[in-house]
Amino acid sequence: MKYFLGLSSQYSLSDILRHTFAFGDEYQLPELRAFLAAHYGATFDHVAVYSNGRTALNVAIRGVAPRGSKIVVTSLTCYAVIQAVKSAGCVPIFADVNKDTLHYGAKELKKALEGETNVKAIIIQNNLGIPVNIEEIETVAKLNKLAIIEDLAHCAGVKYPDGREVGTVGRVAALSFGKGKSIDAVTGGAVVFTNPLDPPVKQPTVAPKHSENFRARFYPLFSLIIRRLYYVHPKVGKAFTAFLLKTKQIKRSADGAVDPKTRLSFWQCKMALRQLRAMPHRGRKPLRDFYLVSDRDEVLAGLERKGYYFSDIWYDMPVAPKRYFRKADFHPDQCPVATEIAEQIVNLPTWYDPAELRSAKRLIMAHLVENPDKDAENAEVPEDEMTEDEKRAKIKAEKAERTKQLKADKKAKKDKAKKLKADGAPDEEIETEEKEKAKDRAKKKLATILENASKKVVETADEKKKRIEKEKKEKLKRKREKANLSSLEDTSDILSATDDREQEETEIDEDADIFVAEEPEEPKEKPAPVKAPEPTRTPAKKPEPTKKPEPARKSEPTYRKAFVPKAEPAITVINRPSPSGMRVAPRKLSDREKLKQELEAGKKEKPSVL
Repeated sequence: MKYFLGLSSQYSLSDILRHTFAFGDEYQLPELRAFLAAHYGATFDHVAVYSNGRTALNVAIRGVAPRGSKIVVTSLTCYAVIQAVKSAGCVPIFADVNKDTLHYGAKELKKALEGETNVKAIIIQNNLGIPVNIEEIETVAKLNKLAIIEDLAHCAGVKYPDGREVGTVGRVAALSFGKGKSIDAVTGGAVVFTNPLDPPVKQPTVAPKHSENFRARFYPLFSLIIRRLYYVHPKVGKAFTAFLLKTKQIKRSADGAVDPKTRLSFWQCKMALRQLRAMPHRGRKPLRDFYLVSDRDEVLAGLERKGYYFSDIWYDMPVAPKRYFRKADFHPDQCPVATEIAEQIVNLPTWYDPAELRSAKRLIMAHLVENPDKDAENAEVPEDEMTEDEKRAKIKAEKAERTKQLKADKKAKKDKAKKLKADGAPDEEIETEEKEKAKDRAKKKLATILENASKKVVETADEKKKRIEKEKKEKLKRKREKANLSSLEDTSDILSATDDREQEETEIDEDADIFVAEEPEEPKEKPAPVKAPEPTRTPAKKPEPTKKPEPARKSEPTYRKAFVPKAEPAITVINRPSPSGMRVAPRKLSDREKLKQELEAGKKEKPSVL
């Protein structure tokens, strides 16, 4: 957000603390006077410092023009100037302005002097810090023997087109140190008489009141609080500002009195001197930029929506502010250009970064009087080029636009329903289109919910099925790893090859080419059973497959009749790869496998075939 709160609107926290707790001594005042005398080519006795700028201007007028004389002023000005002229016992004569400089030139000055008598001086303001063509005005002033009074409230440090600095051309210069001026110490002013033949200036001796000192010290802090409250909500910021004005913690613009006896505080002299010394190094530019728009109220409202609070315009009336306009005795018919400009002018501060004012300028350019560009405001700014204030303002504007559209739609529906009812339509026809659309939306929503629910059930079943299959595979994998098996086929081979002494059925092993004969009816002899050697290590416990209960078997065992092994190479151990890919120890042979190997090697005799 951007504001008009004087130069204090750009103060950092350290600047605010420095201003609030600044202190000075009695040497600060003469030091400020000495600097002004040296800078503008005057003597020390011809410089005086006062509590406000209108007092300094009043002293300047009284020093060059007697009471009852007339003073030419620009028609776009502040009431403080008119107050200074009238309090000096003089009559203001308004000169119309030029649209380029917001000030009168040689042509406007000549027109204002027509038919006027007893005009003794002219006041040159250089409005908003825009320098006038001083050579032409100086020529007209010399021809009419008019003293030039330069008002430096807006233009301290600015140079005229011919290269001379403002304040060095006229007979006397008046400076203002008020808030928002080119030298901002919240309050104060000074007068400098450059003609050494003028009498010395009487110095003020009265210190300012404590209330004035309090307001001057805490104004930057109050402005910081106002800015932060505007971030919370503009209404909160405006309410707090109204409270400060009501309790007189801050002053309204143009409020004040002419008081030649009161000087400036010492600590404010120190603040003003610091800024005056920095003028030649930082250069000077116009205090504000101005634009003439077709609908100022609409532009200001648009600026507020974007976060720019620039309603403090110089000048919204030919003699501003509005509450003092009637006291100025201004006649709009005499200055038509100034009257027109006062209805169209919009100001932008120059102390902000140009990028921060891009959106404000785009909005203003879309409403210019002389060169309107209706598409300028609608041009979109890239997101990365927007400032934080512009982003917040954009979001706020979009939200306000949506709210406005919803209210308009709601009102249109109500009006349509009322019209149908007024036309005498039956109750069943009064139902608006929106209600029908609402029903359709409800049906679609219900159908969508049911469809999503059905999809969800199918998906859940599929997921459950996948989960079960995955668990089975993992369980089987763990069994394989535990038995050091590579596949289900290996498991079935080992189970079939293991000697099951409790098994009484006869089987055929195709790999070993062994057959088992049927039991004879009356065997004559029983061969001695072959005993296998005792194993040195018990084999791994085999998994017990689930078996169905078998019927009772005969008590007589069956005997193997003969073995016809194939001629195969001797095998000592069986090495099988681990399912996990890790190296494992060789598996021990079963008794049957050892017996088979020994028979193949010829170490034992084959049993005779019965």
